Amino acid sequence: MSQEELQQELDAIDAIYPEFLERLSDTQCMLKIPEHDSITVHLSFPSGYPTEAAPQVLEVDGTGANKALREEFEKVMKTVWNCDVCVFDFLSEASEVCSNWSEDELRALSLEPAEDLMAQQLENLELEKTIEKLDITWYQSEPVVDRGSTFIAFTTQVSSEDDARLKLDQLRMDPKVSRCQHVMTAWRIHGPGNVSYQDCDDDGETAAGGRLLHLLTLMDAWDVVVAVARWFTGTHIGPDRFKHINSTARDAVLKGSFVDASKAGKRKK
Repeated sequence: MSQEELQQELDAIDAIYPEFLERLSDTQCMLKIPEHDSITVHLSFPSGYPTEAAPQVLEVDGTGANKALREEFEKVMKTVWNCDVCVFDFLSEASEVCSNWSEDELRALSLEPAEDLMAQQLENLELEKTIEKLDITWYQSEPVVDRGSTFIAFTTQVSSEDDARLKLDQLRMDPKVSRCQHVMTAWRIHGPGNVSYQDCDDDGETAAGGRLLHLLTLMDAWDVVVAVARWFTGTHIGPDRFKHINSTARDAVLKGSFVDASKAGKRKK
């Protein structure tokens, strides 16, 4: 390894990402991940770098998901190294990996055994088909479980925005729903005088609320509020979460008979 070549590469990284680099020795450094600067990766540069060997990912700090992220970063390093300097490409790809994991997912990857047991119990919950609260009937989708995430959607009839907010507040008070990480919502309401109302909320799951509102629009569902609860207890699942959010929401809308099933489109396999 050319020490001068390595130092030039690290100097370039330091210029691009000021204060993101800490040099521990001539062959080791700590790097913050762009856009996720609470996460730091410890790299070691073997004697064969950059032409004969890739940098080694020794440790990841700043999150409970240290082991899981280190394994992901090791995969990234193998992908970006091609017998040439690769630290900049590694940081770009590592940032994308972290962006695909929400903070809840990162924290959940460090669950202790007792918490794992509780998570498994949550995953196996058998909820009633409707939730009765103060004469409110919530129609519930079938649960979808994927790699430790459980998605369940709920729908009920609403007549105004205040009515929708009140019923959502009551839903969140349910003991089971209150234990989930996200409750994504959307509603469409016909008001008096040909006035219509619609709104949505991601609740920390970026773009999920907008997707729910788009689904209600496509299904031509009116005077309904839909809420999709997500319990997260396992591995990140990336974009697949949006597929499950939409599928459970569609199921709940149909179970509440808010649209004509023959006009609601076919479920994708």
